[in-house]
Amino acid sequence: MAAVFAAIGVYQYTTRDVFWNPKVIIGNAYAPFFRVNSVFYDPSVYGRFLVIAILTCLVVVLTLRDRVAWTAAAAVAAIWFGLLFSFSQSSFLSLIAAVLVIAWIAWRRRAIFAVGVVAVVLVSVGVAAPRVRSTIVRHTHSGLNHATSGRAKLVINGAKVAAHHPLLGAGIGSFKRAYADQVGLKGREPKSAASHDTPVTVAAETGLPGLALFVWLVAAGLAVAFAGLPRTFTTRASVVFGLGIAAIAVHSLFYNAFFEDPMAWGLLALAALAARARLQEGDDA
Repeated sequence: MAAVFAAIGVYQYTTRDVFWNPKVIIGNAYAPFFRVNSVFYDPSVYGRFLVIAILTCLVVVLTLRDRVAWTAAAAVAAIWFGLLFSFSQSSFLSLIAAVLVIAWIAWRRRAIFAVGVVAVVLVSVGVAAPRVRSTIVRHTHSGLNHATSGRAKLVINGAKVAAHHPLLGAGIGSFKRAYADQVGLKGREPKSAASHDTPVTVAAETGLPGLALFVWLVAAGLAVAFAGLPRTFTTRASVVFGLGIAAIAVHSLFYNAFFEDPMAWGLLALAALAARARLQEGDDA
């Protein structure tokens, strides 16, 4: 599926024809780069889906030594090419974070070298990104906010909302209203107050107890998924589920769609099933 979606994304880039989303179409008319969304409404959601597929293929590449591994490696290259034209910074950051986890699982201490390489690549890609490069060149006062498409301002003011309601929060679903009151925006549902960070949204709406539960949910899912080395089919699958959870969690730091993403809940459930299967395999042994 990801390979097909990536091919559609490349087609959109070459033909300059984007589907579904008027905001992306208008943005492409004025931006110095052209973003694609394939069959998804939002380029970031498209990028997130491709990242999950890339991580699945990487586990196959690192744990198998047959034709399937070579096929998976080819798929990684093809899907990454489609991901490139999404220009989704959040998707690339989530991919980098999950790849570092894979490197640690596969190479342990030797992964430190991989971290250094990734850091160099990250800085290079960041400077090459049109938004970041223009920020550095022009030395704008809103530097970080401009480079992150206004998300830094949302996070800072969202954190202020959370600080004002530390125990009970402002109420589930009330982030926009609370944010608008914080910065003085007009209207009942101002679009500029839309959240782009899941942990900040959870803290603002449900307070510190809700944030603690969210952290526990992600940590428990990761702990269950990474409980064993990827030596059998079950443990390989479990690592895939854990990497997917990690990627979505990192992605949700820049794009508020953790609870809304069916993949997040599906991966958490599959991680639990894989843990149960490991226990059964241990009992049988």
